[in-house]
Amino acid sequence: MFESLMPKTVVARMTSVLFVGILVAQLLGTWLWVGQIQSSERERMVELSEAMGSRIAQTIAFFEKLPKQYRHIVLDQLRDMGGTRFFVSVNKQFINLDTIEESEFSLLARDSLQKSMTAQIGKINSMEIAFVDFDNLKILTGDNMMVSLSPTWKRFALLEPGDKSPFVVIQFPIDADEWMYLAAVVPKGELLLGIDWISTERIFNLSAVSLTVLLFTFLFVRWLVLPLKILAHQADLLGKGRNPRQLEEKGSKEMVATIGAFNSMAKRIQKLITDRERSFAAISHDLKTPLTRARLRVESIEDGTIKEDLIGDLDYLETMVKGSLQIMTDGAEHENTSQVDITTMLASILKKEEILGMPIKMNIKQNIVIKGRALAIERMFSNLINNALTYGEGVEVNGQVKKTGVFIQIKDRGPGLSDNDKENVFKPYYRLEHKLNDAHSGLGMGIARNIANIHGGELELKDRNGGGLIVEVYFPA
Repeated sequence: MFESLMPKTVVARMTSVLFVGILVAQLLGTWLWVGQIQSSERERMVELSEAMGSRIAQTIAFFEKLPKQYRHIVLDQLRDMGGTRFFVSVNKQFINLDTIEESEFSLLARDSLQKSMTAQIGKINSMEIAFVDFDNLKILTGDNMMVSLSPTWKRFALLEPGDKSPFVVIQFPIDADEWMYLAAVVPKGELLLGIDWISTERIFNLSAVSLTVLLFTFLFVRWLVLPLKILAHQADLLGKGRNPRQLEEKGSKEMVATIGAFNSMAKRIQKLITDRERSFAAISHDLKTPLTRARLRVESIEDGTIKEDLIGDLDYLETMVKGSLQIMTDGAEHENTSQVDITTMLASILKKEEILGMPIKMNIKQNIVIKGRALAIERMFSNLINNALTYGEGVEVNGQVKKTGVFIQIKDRGPGLSDNDKENVFKPYYRLEHKLNDAHSGLGMGIARNIANIHGGELELKDRNGGGLIVEVYFPA
């Protein structure tokens, strides 16, 4: 279970954290970039407006110094020269204009223009500064639009901008009955119209970069976690009593060190288990010879009471030796795993026990299949069911599959166990009865729990409502 979930969880979490980090970094970078661009454009707009204001101030100063009767003559001469960047006229009244919507940059440009002009020619009373689209630019009273003039007239008025830059229009009274009108294009003045800094194109680019980095990050995390996945799988096998293979030491520096440590640990554990099995088996086999000699000598004793006591002690020792040998030779760790049909296995075990003539009931409505060691699992359930029939005089087997795993319950209506006995029955050679025999040596419950643990599960003892005992075996999903 650890092996199957851990790598996926690690990859998902690491990728999610990195993606959020990348996204935050992209958003922060975009915010800083927009701030820098806006700051740069503000500086550019101030410089442009101040330079433009200086030229406009010079033009205004020139016309203000002209005698009134010469103003129209000079204006006509300027128009005869062809289109210019400045359109200057003297009107009888103020011309109302459809201005563009106010923005941060239009306010900044107006303020810079006014400051630059005031610095050169002083403050001009009743001066109006407006920004107008070329299509809405009026040069005379009424509806006389610049864009509506014929080409012959238009070429004598003002050069049409090649982009969408707006025009600045400055009007102020030059005499009691005349208003000076000056219009000029604002070079690259699209900023005055307002700019969508986070455009669809920028969002697309931001998303493309984020997804590309996410893809490479995901592949990198996969490469980084793959050795960890293999290591988790081998650790899971080691925990279930299997012999893990020696892993190739690859990946990051830390991962290489971890895999190397695991390989060394696995070797030491396997050597320890092998030495323990060899020593235990040798001791158990060696005990059989003196036990046999002792039994032969006991048979020659004439005192019946002493003879009977000694034979009982020898039977006890022989049963312990047989149980020990069974543990070493029949251990679940020596069996290969396969698909085990738990439902069919339990039905077969209960069918064999029907010969005892005791109440037997099975309540499993679905086919339960797990991966495990069939002989070990069958030995475990056979032992548990036999205990229920022996001490509870009947057995009920229930089973169900949940999200967390498989749960099998073996219930009886016997005397049950005290809390102290629920722990002690798993100790070697502990029995509720004092008499020892080959069928019940006191090793069964310990072996059963060990088999459940080898499969990554657990075996627990619970009290049954109404009296009796519940043995619950759990196998992880």
